Amino acid sequence: MSAASVLPPARVATPEIALARHGERARLFFDALTWGDPVADAVVADVVALGRGRGMRMVRQGLAAGIESVEEAPESFLKLFAEIDTVPEWVDRELLEIGSRSYCRHPLPILLALGTASLVGSYVNGAAVEPLARTRRFTDQGAVRAFETGSWLWAAARPGGLERFAPGVSATVRVRLIHAFVRHQILATGPWDDRELGHPVNQADSAYTLIEFSLIPLRVMRRFGIRHTERERAGIFHLFRYVGYLMGVDERILPHTEREFAELEEIYHLTGAEPSDYSRELVHELLNTIMPDSLADQAGRLAPLVRRLARPMGHGLARTFVGDPIADRLAVERNAWTRLPALLAPPVTVLGALQRAIPGELDRKLRRALTFIDTSTAASARRLGISHDLVDTAPPP
Repeated sequence: MSAASVLPPARVATPEIALARHGERARLFFDALTWGDPVADAVVADVVALGRGRGMRMVRQGLAAGIESVEEAPESFLKLFAEIDTVPEWVDRELLEIGSRSYCRHPLPILLALGTASLVGSYVNGAAVEPLARTRRFTDQGAVRAFETGSWLWAAARPGGLERFAPGVSATVRVRLIHAFVRHQILATGPWDDRELGHPVNQADSAYTLIEFSLIPLRVMRRFGIRHTERERAGIFHLFRYVGYLMGVDERILPHTEREFAELEEIYHLTGAEPSDYSRELVHELLNTIMPDSLADQAGRLAPLVRRLARPMGHGLARTFVGDPIADRLAVERNAWTRLPALLAPPVTVLGALQRAIPGELDRKLRRALTFIDTSTAASARRLGISHDLVDTAPPP
């Protein structure tokens, strides 16, 4: 099949290169750019009809106690909860636990990876960030939205977080519905050019977000000298495969293995649109404000020093991790902090090997990490003056 016959949205650059390298997977990616989430979109339509407050209370009750506890639940709700309550045959609970424990042992490197590599690398695609530009969710209230993302991540990723009635499942399904509300808002207020941009918050871009939380943080951690076993890496990808299922990522585009995650990342960047002005605004807000404030929340008495150092560090690490071509297009600064991973990697590798050799030390490290996550999350909530976890329970601005 030729590139011309695939007819991808106009946002797709060099489709012929992606097709030559990845064939059917690239074609599927082009198709997925036009897909929404019919199940979640139907729920949102019913929530709007019921009244958002009442509708979301029904959803949250179903998440907490099962959909059978919700009186007169619409058919769309029943279909959504049938998906949630059906655990796919491929889910391996032991592997999920390995992935969760391996992931949560390293919260600070993961947060650095998300801020300096994952988000910066995704923001370079101006078409993919257009829904954010329309809603301005990550600039007008960027710190609050970053807090919500962190609240969701650690609820889902922590050990046991994806058991049916655990907070991670509830948070992940609610994020799925938040995405559907964004689609609903964009399409209701328009105009939106599907032929140019694809569908808002489409399945291809949603699948790519799984890479931001898995493949890219693993790559960054390795640059810092943090090593994972093959089984631990498999567990982390398995964890985010199940997150993707709960998030409503279509099984046809949902990556299964590390290789499939990597292929999807390459297709995304091979076909990505040029950065927009809003892309650069997002990166500026992230590196100059959100990251310094977030890191300061975790620094206690050293907060003023950390806040001053975090801005240049963020720029230097972003340039290191995304590379000069992307960094230049997003106006990321160049400075000496680019050398930090190479300096830290040798001692971090030695320390990690010692921790693995000491009986029980990895378990103790995990307990310390979970305490750090909870403490820093609480500190951020106090600074921001918020008491909710996700925007669907936030008070009106």
